[in-house]
Amino acid sequence: MKAERALKRITFNPFEASPGNTLYVYVPKLNENEVLVPGSLALVFDIDLSGGEANNFLVQNVTRALVDRLVVSFARRTLQDTVGYDIYKTFEDLFLSQEERDNRILEGIQSEDLCKFCSDAGDKKKTDNDVEHKLT
Repeated sequence: MKAERALKRITFNPFEASPGNTLYVYVPKLNENEVLVPGSLALVFDIDLSGGEANNFLVQNVTRALVDRLVVSFARRTLQDTVGYDIYKTFEDLFLSQEERDNRILEGIQSEDLCKFCSDAGDKKKTDNDVEHKLT
């Protein structure tokens, strides 16, 4: 089945949260004859790691840990309301096979070397063909 595709980028206001604060992100209502394909919704963000130790890097599943609660509603009915969504998804990731883990880079599941490379940690490997290959 073929259909038109659309990409929508939304900047939220407020657009940042300080440590200890909560940033609420709402997905806008869909228009008539529009559907959200499962697995296609992405939360993209920039994070500043400067000001800390030079070897700091983001750990695996950091994006999973950012979503504390997931609520899915349809026609004013709540279909899903998961508190502790971050814990649930992190636990679920532990049961992935190595092949499945290798294909989850966009979800933040990757090797420690790749985490350091993406975070520009001071102790990252300078040249690693495997890391560079996974990013391209």
